[in-house]
Amino acid sequence: MTLSPAGGVTAAWPWLDPGDRAACERAWSALLPGGAHQRGEAAWGALAIERGVGAPPGYSIPWASWALRLCGRVSAPDAAADAAVAVAAVAAGGIEGAPDALVRGAIAARLLAQHADDTRAHGWLLGLAELAEASWRENPVIEIDGSGALAAPTAAGVREAVALWTAPALVAGDDLAPARRFGEAVAEPIWLLDGLVRLWIDPIAPDLAAPTLTPLFALWLRGAGLAPPLLRALSGERASRVRRGEIHSLLATRPYRAALAARMQEALASAREVVATSPRTSPSARGLAEAQREFLDALGERLRFFEGLMSFRDLLGPGAALGPPRAQGEPAPPGEARADLQAAVAFLLDAAPWRESWEVQRFGVLGSSEQPVGHWFVRATILRALLEIGEVGRDVRADAAALLDEIPAGELRYFGGFRGVPPDADLLGVVLELVAETGAAKERAESWIEVMLANVGEDGVVPTWFYRGPAGPTTPGVAWAGDDCATVRLNLLVGLLSFDAERFARLIDANARRALDAASEGGIEGACFYDASYTDLAFLRFARLYRERAGDARWADDVAAVEVATLSRMLRSQRLDGGFGAPLSTAACLEGAAMRERPDPLLLTRGLRYLGERQLVDGSWPAEPLYRVPMKRGREGLHQGRALTTALCARGFAAARSRLRRGEERRT
Repeated sequence: MTLSPAGGVTAAWPWLDPGDRAACERAWSALLPGGAHQRGEAAWGALAIERGVGAPPGYSIPWASWALRLCGRVSAPDAAADAAVAVAAVAAGGIEGAPDALVRGAIAARLLAQHADDTRAHGWLLGLAELAEASWRENPVIEIDGSGALAAPTAAGVREAVALWTAPALVAGDDLAPARRFGEAVAEPIWLLDGLVRLWIDPIAPDLAAPTLTPLFALWLRGAGLAPPLLRALSGERASRVRRGEIHSLLATRPYRAALAARMQEALASAREVVATSPRTSPSARGLAEAQREFLDALGERLRFFEGLMSFRDLLGPGAALGPPRAQGEPAPPGEARADLQAAVAFLLDAAPWRESWEVQRFGVLGSSEQPVGHWFVRATILRALLEIGEVGRDVRADAAALLDEIPAGELRYFGGFRGVPPDADLLGVVLELVAETGAAKERAESWIEVMLANVGEDGVVPTWFYRGPAGPTTPGVAWAGDDCATVRLNLLVGLLSFDAERFARLIDANARRALDAASEGGIEGACFYDASYTDLAFLRFARLYRERAGDARWADDVAAVEVATLSRMLRSQRLDGGFGAPLSTAACLEGAAMRERPDPLLLTRGLRYLGERQLVDGSWPAEPLYRVPMKRGREGLHQGRALTTALCARGFAAARSRLRRGEERRT
């Protein structure tokens, strides 16, 4: 290993020198007065140089230091500092304040044009523009495809390596093609080694989320036997010492070391073949070829260092972590998921009637003098979730019946007695589910249904808002937006199918067709009040009941087709951290996955781990926006509540856990 400029610190990369930074800073400063930059641009350049010489000590890829060494090998010492800064500028993607790749490339070409023909410098820039720079996202939020491979561009990061090896050839007046081929060949080994630096020795990557870890993880995820344990290990949080110990224990084992070594050796062999077959007609070209061979030897030495480090870590075994980590990416013990669900239920039972999640309009609704409170919908939604979870140690049916008894006949309104907002199909849908589940308030339910029927169009379509009732208008207020919300329609369909599918066959038929017409390749269109994941889940819940309860099932084939497409779209969005976005959308996707005939156990396991580790210690999940509401002073916003979010997260968690347990019972 090499001593870094900081002195006494072991660096991860070869070819560093304490004087590199000063040489590059002088070249950068010389460029600034020439008008090449606007005020303030010096900051990103200084940071690019700092990283380009390996700082912080020895961890960053030293593109600038390498360029300095290479220019010396082609007998172009006068151009070395400018070439180093040029390469550092090309590699400055992701640095705060840095311009885009095109502008940085133009700056680099301007620096090199001081030592080369303008036409050649322009051609060098155009050649770089064809290549992808390193632009990976932090890997917890990268989606994976159906095979478990990272959905990341495989050619990313080639531009930096090509710039490094072609810049010396440019200032030496040599053919750029051989240097470009070598840069393309050596890019992957560089980034794989950079991933090893982040994984094992970089103290500023405590959650193993550095974007440059992505190529390394992608390599291992391409292995059929390597992917499932790694996907489990990377799910959930990664910042704790216990979890890092678990991940390190897994990745240090022989299969992962062997896969990495095989790919690195293959890539280095390809790069050596490029060196051997490229013509070298000038002394500078031969000097660059010799540097390429030495560089490959140095990369091979770095690989052997990390192989030794991982082998030693493997010998230490799982006990090297703080506490008892799960070995080799094993699934979480069943008791953990059970405890997570029990804690969520306990929170909900203790927090009833969930006032924290009620919508309290202290500024009035659209300037009204009244300050209404909406709580029936919130309470009904939470109670429905608890009923679906199952045995919770409390008579939830009695609680649901008590709620239904609070609602007056014919007055099923979101804000209770406030008449400025009309009754709506969303609240009716969830209330009909509770009536069907408990058998309570059946006569009163008929009065709420009469209001709905008074608003049905000639085509049988039910609107979102019920402006008419059996006795006349239901509200003196203005018309509300979103009168044809696709999600609300799906929620109403679930209520109608639960309450009496045969009686409402005509309405179900017409509104199912309307819901199907809203389905497109990209999702369910026309969702005015809810997000895509909640809407997708609403369709899946409708499809399940439609298949089970609709009499003639006129649209059965169409519903099944959209159901398959919706599930496919939802489930392919699982990320490397096991989630599908935030906890609420993850819960929705897990609940949908649990509806499949043969759900992927690994998908469920990873999602449960993500969701469980986002749970707070009191059993709840942090409040997340759920549906659109009017805000103060005429604005719009999203309503959220901790209990409301927790109920929906717990429902999805329970569905996935139950489905996973049933699958395990069948296998045993």
